[in-house]
Amino acid sequence: MINPKPNAPLDRDEVNQMITRRLHGSRPVAWEEDISRNTLDTEPFHNLPSPSQLDPQEFSNPIRIAALEPYMAKEKLPEAIAADTYPIPSPDDREGYAPGFDGTYWMSGLEDHLKVMDAAKRYGVEPKSVFDFGCASGRVLRHFAAQTEIPEIWGSDINGRHVRWLYENMPHTVKPIFNHCIPSLPIRDNSVDVISAFSVFTHIDTFETCWLAELRRIMSDSGIAYLTVHNEDTWAAIREKIDDPKNRLIQSLIKIDPDFRENLAKQMPDTKTVYRFEQSGPYRAQVFHSNNYLQQVWGRFFTIEEILPLHHVRQTVLVLRKK
Repeated sequence: MINPKPNAPLDRDEVNQMITRRLHGSRPVAWEEDISRNTLDTEPFHNLPSPSQLDPQEFSNPIRIAALEPYMAKEKLPEAIAADTYPIPSPDDREGYAPGFDGTYWMSGLEDHLKVMDAAKRYGVEPKSVFDFGCASGRVLRHFAAQTEIPEIWGSDINGRHVRWLYENMPHTVKPIFNHCIPSLPIRDNSVDVISAFSVFTHIDTFETCWLAELRRIMSDSGIAYLTVHNEDTWAAIREKIDDPKNRLIQSLIKIDPDFRENLAKQMPDTKTVYRFEQSGPYRAQVFHSNNYLQQVWGRFFTIEEILPLHHVRQTVLVLRKK
């Protein structure tokens, strides 16, 4: 704005208006929402009791018990439940996992934690530090705190509310980071023995290789990564469920691409395929990786030790070592 009277002093209102325009311009006040989520959130949490305080019937799901048995003797489950004295987040604060079934939610995290620790054991890794990339409100991360003596437990997420929940409810061994979608982590080089990421690279449409390089940077020379992807096995599995209205992945893909149902009948493209459901914000896509793409691209950063089809529900697990 040009003062119509160059020699006249501006009044207080004019000064305030100029400052406001210079501070904000056309940028939104919550500009951080472009690269992260819930940056200004201050709403209180409405936590549920800890697993140790829940009715034992909450943990009687036979499917979940059977899934745990290859990694934990059935009689050890009550001991694991008693060891976790941290509250359970409300369904609104756990990325939609098992609303109304709090024991099932907790057991799903325990199962993935045990699978990660099993992979570490198979490769001779005794972790002194772990990092759960995209940890949300600690579905898996909480088990590293409750079930192990690992002294350094890192977690990061692009949802600031999730990270705040961890600070308010997890012990000091847990070091949560509120990260954004631009690849950077304030973690030392070669310092993390076990890296996990559940349902993260299934949504990274851009900067994927930068994130791979960043994970490689922080991984210790003897460490492993345990990462999930959508690959050909996922494609085949959801093809069998194409008419299931309760399958959120299928329904979201059909909504994104009306031709998806027809394309699903064909072979999955032998590359990286991105389906964007939003055009703004950091969480906006479903991503599929062919095994060939994983070898050609991810294989430049890591040695792919194992590809475990459908090892995390419909997602395939990659076990990686530093190359």
